[in-house]
Amino acid sequence: MPIIKELECDYLVVGAGAAPLAFVDTLLTELPDAKVIMIDKKGAPGGHWVDAYGYVRLHQPSIVYGIASRQLEGNWLKLMLTKFQLPWTHRASKKEILKYFGDFVADKVAAKQLDFYGNTVYDFEKEVNEKEGIHYFSSVDGSTTYKVKVNSKLVDGTRGECVIPHENPLEIPVDEGVRVLTPNQLYDKYQLKDKRSEMLKDKYVVIGAGKTGADCVVYLQKMMKVDPANIAWIISQDVWMFNGSGGGNPYDWPTALVECQNDSAKAALALEKKGVFVRLDEKYEPTVFRFPVIQLDELKLLRKVKTVIRRGRATAIRQNYGSKVTVEFGNDHSPWEAFAPTESCVFLHAASPGPFNNKDTSEPLFKNSKKMTLDLLFPPPVSFSMSMMAKIESARANGTLDTDLMKKLALALGEEKSQVENYTDDDLLRMFIKMITLENVHQTTVTSVLLFGILDKDPMVPLQWQKNNRLSFLSIPGVKSEAVEQTQLLLDKGLSLGLTDKDLKMLEVLAEKIKPLEGM
Repeated sequence: MPIIKELECDYLVVGAGAAPLAFVDTLLTELPDAKVIMIDKKGAPGGHWVDAYGYVRLHQPSIVYGIASRQLEGNWLKLMLTKFQLPWTHRASKKEILKYFGDFVADKVAAKQLDFYGNTVYDFEKEVNEKEGIHYFSSVDGSTTYKVKVNSKLVDGTRGECVIPHENPLEIPVDEGVRVLTPNQLYDKYQLKDKRSEMLKDKYVVIGAGKTGADCVVYLQKMMKVDPANIAWIISQDVWMFNGSGGGNPYDWPTALVECQNDSAKAALALEKKGVFVRLDEKYEPTVFRFPVIQLDELKLLRKVKTVIRRGRATAIRQNYGSKVTVEFGNDHSPWEAFAPTESCVFLHAASPGPFNNKDTSEPLFKNSKKMTLDLLFPPPVSFSMSMMAKIESARANGTLDTDLMKKLALALGEEKSQVENYTDDDLLRMFIKMITLENVHQTTVTSVLLFGILDKDPMVPLQWQKNNRLSFLSIPGVKSEAVEQTQLLLDKGLSLGLTDKDLKMLEVLAEKIKPLEGM
């Protein structure tokens, strides 16, 4: 029989990755008396970083990642004097990130604001009496069950959980005898110095066109000194990437789409012309963009690989005719015969959906007064969206939301007046706070404008909060919100961008509220 322990908290947060940690940090800054219990199936905070490959680094600058209350890049003067590095070029390593998150959790535990339960899983299948706020989670080994009375809300931070190769084998048939390594296994093997010369005799086939695949190609050349002629790269589709030295930011994409009447191909080419976007090969026009960032020195290494197989997704890896290895691509494309026999060919599994993990996104972010779910409000990186989610929740808890304005917005959307009068803040937040999707990036502009309007009766308050939040682009000197200008742009072009008449009526109400932000 498992041991049953009873606990109590204000917020029970499921997950201890980058998203929940950014949420908890801001929540405890805004609600310092709140008691939080955080649980995670891993033994330490950090989410996918705990199991990431050893050579991984952030692909965006450290200054916009992590938690709002402390710098990931560390002291700027020390960074420049001891490492001769500019703060905005720092990209934290796995080791730096895990220490950063671990120190934060340890500090909050010491301050008695947070209890962390590693190696535990939440029971999503168990029926919850939300009125009483009783929830259950258990130790991974099943030895202990925890019954928790949650006074405020359950916070589900698992929706954007990264699915990584280390924890998920290739989902295609692989014949016995074919060598497949994850990025972690490649790194671990290379740490054994007596194996290095042996590894250089192999040829490598990287499967996966995302950040993990790009990291593998870079690591093979930069650290292992593998000749690019001995690397093949299977790319299911070419992708647009942010130029890490191009001076752009994630909000350039929705802005470019507005300017190009929602023509994604035209918008991407316009950003490429400005130097904001880059692609792997100028002969192939990418068809997708998922907010990756690439540094130019890394792009140079990627382009050195000339054996690039563009035949869609691999469907099987077969050993045929003795020692020959063949990669199949379904019925629409011919197979590819690997450039080395089985005994000297290593496949690197870098194919995984990352945070785009096909999880059910039908549940509203603010489901009810007892539950909320974390998801992206703005383009990546993830941290600012989660900090903002906590700001919204703390404003609800503190009673500083502009409820009257939200009710006006609900009426503009066509809600019945008799019903709107009885709506709670949670009802209204459920209606208005929506996640951004790859298919509807304009939602981020609507949400941004909305939050300037509803977070406080004075729109200057949320503006100043963002300027003081290190995760916000508004914290960068000289950057302006352009909230009024963006609202007018949506009002002018909204219908051609897919917004409805109701959306435009709501924006008209918001435009009046945020007038004081003009030019700011």
